[in-house]
Amino acid sequence: MKNFRLRRTSLMSAEDIFNISVDVANFHQVLPKYFQSLKIIQDNKHEKIVLEKISFLGFSAMVKTKHVILPPNLHHVYILSGPLKGSFFLESYNPLKIGTEIIIDVHLKFFGFFSGFNFLNVYIANKMHQIMNEFITSVETKINKKTND
Repeated sequence: MKNFRLRRTSLMSAEDIFNISVDVANFHQVLPKYFQSLKIIQDNKHEKIVLEKISFLGFSAMVKTKHVILPPNLHHVYILSGPLKGSFFLESYNPLKIGTEIIIDVHLKFFGFFSGFNFLNVYIANKMHQIMNEFITSVETKINKKTND
């Protein structure tokens, strides 16, 4: 299993960026390049089981995930099927004086085709950091646009 930490800051409040991150039903609108569709198949108070059509590293796949949402600042995502089955992401959204520190602890477990390519670890970590940057840019741009309208 490959473990690494992603860390970024956003100018948005912890509450706002957390709420966008855990809005699973609409998350494909935030990052449509990577999340093509999301279908919630089970929805409890703090837990959702989701079928996700994702695109990553040039591959598209349907995966089942479990999202555990623990307000006000924790979001855990567990991959239940697909080539990364057994992987999980532990997200925390921590308020700063101005903005929010976002930390994602990534625990990747590779199966099938990906399991033989250990050199992909660094590439995948860099790509996930890029996606995190795109997420923050996307939500900050949308919030600023709404504020200016």
